[in-house]
Amino acid sequence: MDGEGAEWTEEDGVLRFRVRHGAALWETACRAGKDELLIYGSYPFRPRDGQSARAECERINRRLARGAMFLTEDGAIVYRCRAEMDDVYGARERLRAALDYSAKAMLQFWGQMSRL
Repeated sequence: MDGEGAEWTEEDGVLRFRVRHGAALWETACRAGKDELLIYGSYPFRPRDGQSARAECERINRRLARGAMFLTEDGAIVYRCRAEMDDVYGARERLRAALDYSAKAMLQFWGQMSRL
């Protein structure tokens, strides 16, 4: 997202970003695979009710054009999407578009996920 900062670190081949947009702050991790980059956005809060959170993830997934929202075994709410990196000339734009989509998805559902 233009105009917003992101601090990052690398750990075991995974890039981790601390992303801030207004009052919202979350972590995004990027892991390279064969011809793709997987992007995981993790909310900084845990739901009080896992069953309600899973149901909300299912409702959100029906609205998303890319990626999926899910609940991890330890209760983290995560949004995952990917950027195809099979074209060296288009990789930068694909990565930028995927990171932007990820950030927008995290922000769009922030309120409803934080109330769970």
